[in-house]
Amino acid sequence: MNDTGAVFPFPNTDEALTMTALASFRQGTCEVLLFAGFAAVYTLPVWSPLLGAATSDNRLSQGAADALASPAVLRALARDLLTHLTLLLACYTLLRVLARGLARTAVVSPFLATLLVLLAGWVWLTAGNAVVFSHSNYSVPFATIANPQAWALSSAVLAACLAAALWSQRQRWKPVAYGLGAATAAAGGLMLAQHATSVARAGSAPTRNVIVIGIDSLSMPLLEREQSALPRLAHLLSQSTRFDNAYTPLGRTYPAWVTILSGHVPAIHGALFNLRGIEQVDRQDLISRTLKAQGYQTVYAIDERRFNNIDESFGFDRVVGPQAGALDFVLQGINDTPLTNLLLQTRAADWLLPFSRLNVAAVPSYDARGFVDEIGRASAGPRPLFLAVHFLSGHFPFATRHATPAPHRSGNALRVGHVEGLTAADAQVGWLMDALAAQGRLEDTLVILLSDHGEALGDMEPVRRADGELDPLHSYGHGANLLSEHQNRIVLATLHYRHGQPVGQPAQDGEFVSLLDVRPAIERFVRSGEVKLNGSSDCIPVETELRLAAAEDYRHLDLREVAAQGLSLYEIDDEGRLRLRESELESLIAKKDVGLRCNDRLTVFTPRDGQYRTYRLAPGVVPSEQAPAAADIQRIDAYRQRLLQAGAMASRRAARPAK
Repeated sequence: MNDTGAVFPFPNTDEALTMTALASFRQGTCEVLLFAGFAAVYTLPVWSPLLGAATSDNRLSQGAADALASPAVLRALARDLLTHLTLLLACYTLLRVLARGLARTAVVSPFLATLLVLLAGWVWLTAGNAVVFSHSNYSVPFATIANPQAWALSSAVLAACLAAALWSQRQRWKPVAYGLGAATAAAGGLMLAQHATSVARAGSAPTRNVIVIGIDSLSMPLLEREQSALPRLAHLLSQSTRFDNAYTPLGRTYPAWVTILSGHVPAIHGALFNLRGIEQVDRQDLISRTLKAQGYQTVYAIDERRFNNIDESFGFDRVVGPQAGALDFVLQGINDTPLTNLLLQTRAADWLLPFSRLNVAAVPSYDARGFVDEIGRASAGPRPLFLAVHFLSGHFPFATRHATPAPHRSGNALRVGHVEGLTAADAQVGWLMDALAAQGRLEDTLVILLSDHGEALGDMEPVRRADGELDPLHSYGHGANLLSEHQNRIVLATLHYRHGQPVGQPAQDGEFVSLLDVRPAIERFVRSGEVKLNGSSDCIPVETELRLAAAEDYRHLDLREVAAQGLSLYEIDDEGRLRLRESELESLIAKKDVGLRCNDRLTVFTPRDGQYRTYRLAPGVVPSEQAPAAADIQRIDAYRQRLLQAGAMASRRAARPAK
């Protein structure tokens, strides 16, 4: 009331609060709906095919249900999804800031400004992802806008919005800009100081190091033919002692690497199949553990771990590469989005997206150079180094964004793709050798170049039957056919480096050797400095691995059917890793082809028909069948009996009630 007695209409306090709350609620609801719509459109390319795959086959649905029953899998999945949500919220918040700035400086309503900026942001992410990550499947459903022109146009729109937002807040941003400049300068100085320190540490590295470089799926026949497409490997080979008659006892990565580390055949070390539980494998009698006890810094690096669970328990101080686990098979599609593909180029993804970081299977985002850089960081230090590296860009399906187009000298499209995949691994070998030289790790160093197995891609490899007729052999993959040179004849070479340069005369050695001979060569070098690799036996046991009907012919391969056929054979351990069911081991071992490979012959027992067949071997000559020797049959039977005993023991363990 004033002096005249008039009464001012003051609003009711409760009513005002209610109106404010309703306005805030409406604004919040609108914000949530806008974010939900943006998120739904952004994630549509990820979830729609994933749900279709899970519901199209009951076997895959059951496998997904089994995985989600694991607490370790659920924790890892929650971390991955939380990372997605955080990235999406950060992106959405930035776009909303731009929209508000646009609305303040242009004759556009806040709602229209928001729609315009969100649309431009989505187009920028989708088109940019297609341009930068050309192997990404994310942008395929939006092919009409997934092009450089759309990226340029959306970039221009967002740049204009950013300029408008900065102009509207120009006074407020001045101190922030100064602060950012000072922080950037300080960070740059710190990085330079760290780099100088790391270089200084690298220069004091001691000598007598051991470097084992493995290339997945590279056969010696292919390397001999494709040296022009693989110049770094060819250069190393030209300076080495090269073993032209080298073979793998079992052509799969996990068993092969345990053979390399142990110097024993699978029946002894226990890695009878890919993904057999590590607790069933001998992890004590390994060269890595021996060298670690002698003071060596031991590092294992592998850029795809779907079928290989080798970890620190195998005697390594550090394992570089993606996290091993069942989620590796699921998350690569989910993590193929514009924001996660960008994040995967940074080291932050080591913690936030560990199943996709530095993972060849994450085809769109795999950082080939980043993997080598991480190996370099893990290898730095004052102690002598034992480094075992395995590059998998040459593994089927030969998909990598780092491939170099190879001359199409082959009419086999699969072979062309295989060579192009190997070009990425070839480049990585060059980067790795440069990094080791810069660290001073090649002062007195044994370098062993090898492959775990080869790869057959349908090329004919004929054999002559006992009746004189030629039997064409067409096979695919590895670890499936003991007669195939493409599957079983591997790369194996040694080099001795002094003061950063290879020493000794290059040579070609025709002695019969195998992966069993790698550990003794390492032990000899560490002990005496002598570089010498010898065949430890005149004959070695050889065997096939798990063979699925759906994977017999790569020309008609259905990866979903392969997964569906194999899922029932595996389970998830307490760490969320996939492992072979011990209850399946006995029946799988009984299906193995088991043989004895010698320098001049190969004898194979095939349980399918219960027959023993021997083939006479000679360089450049078609293998010819002959009568098997009784001594060879006895050796095969003895080895096979040891395998069957291991299978029977596994079945008994699996049948025991859980404690």
